[in-house]
Amino acid sequence: MIHVAIAGDGQLGRGVADALSVRADVRLTGPVGSDRLPVALDSGADVVIVATTTRLVDVAPAIRAAVGAGSNVLVSAEECAHPWSVDAGLADELDSLARERGVSILGAGLNPGFVFDALVLTLLGAAGAVSRIEVERRVELGGFGPAVAGRLGLGVTERQFRERLADGRILGHAGFPQSIAVVAAATGRLVDDVEARLEPVVGPDGLTTGIDQHYIARGPDGAEWYSAHFVGRVDLAAHGIPSGDRIRLERVGDGDLDCSLSPGLGSQAGSRALISNSVDRVVAARPGWVTVADLPPAFPAPALVPQGAP
Repeated sequence: MIHVAIAGDGQLGRGVADALSVRADVRLTGPVGSDRLPVALDSGADVVIVATTTRLVDVAPAIRAAVGAGSNVLVSAEECAHPWSVDAGLADELDSLARERGVSILGAGLNPGFVFDALVLTLLGAAGAVSRIEVERRVELGGFGPAVAGRLGLGVTERQFRERLADGRILGHAGFPQSIAVVAAATGRLVDDVEARLEPVVGPDGLTTGIDQHYIARGPDGAEWYSAHFVGRVDLAAHGIPSGDRIRLERVGDGDLDCSLSPGLGSQAGSRALISNSVDRVVAARPGWVTVADLPPAFPAPALVPQGAP
């Protein structure tokens, strides 16, 4: 029996709880909201899932508490996919604490955690020598709650968008530098510079209805190595844009590889599945802070529901 406690009762926390509830070998605590987080964090569960917010600094106290109670931690915060690229000192501290306690920490979701890193690494394994990676994700943004919509920068004027982008209230889709860092670290690539661009898409009413986000990583020679492009819209179809995920690998001395997923992985459903399917691999992982590059792929565990059960 695996005891899983979920800190955070938003869409993701509730969805992961639903996905895990069919497993007869999982005992659930939560999901619990912000006023009751210690119920999960101090539970001593085999795995504590932290599904609260985006930034490493904001989830670090929750991670510290759960690890201190002897739990492995699976955290959805995008910056936690590769915490050393955000705050190396804090990442080292939490990594050391996890090693001391004999537990693991993993930051993962659909992105980062799969499309822009784990899936890329899997394809690289059979692609041969690759000179450039290009990943594009086209996503419907209409199903997110107010907190995520605000972080993405939806429903504001262009002036408000740029003001909030400047002061950090708008992030767009977070996690691209972390995905790039995971792939770079796993493949031994040196990244000298990452260029980031985030532009609003303004509707006829003068309010933002989407974003175009682009990250370009270059090596020491200045050559573009990794291009990550995120296209998000409220009512994507009305803009004439099909949803989907695409990975293109430019190979050295061979034809390019182009891999597409249509209609693409849904943001909420994909994150819910990836996190719920990662519980077992977090339990089995080595102590310390690990990334998706350190682990086997996520896949569904047997539900273990007795035959004939309702």
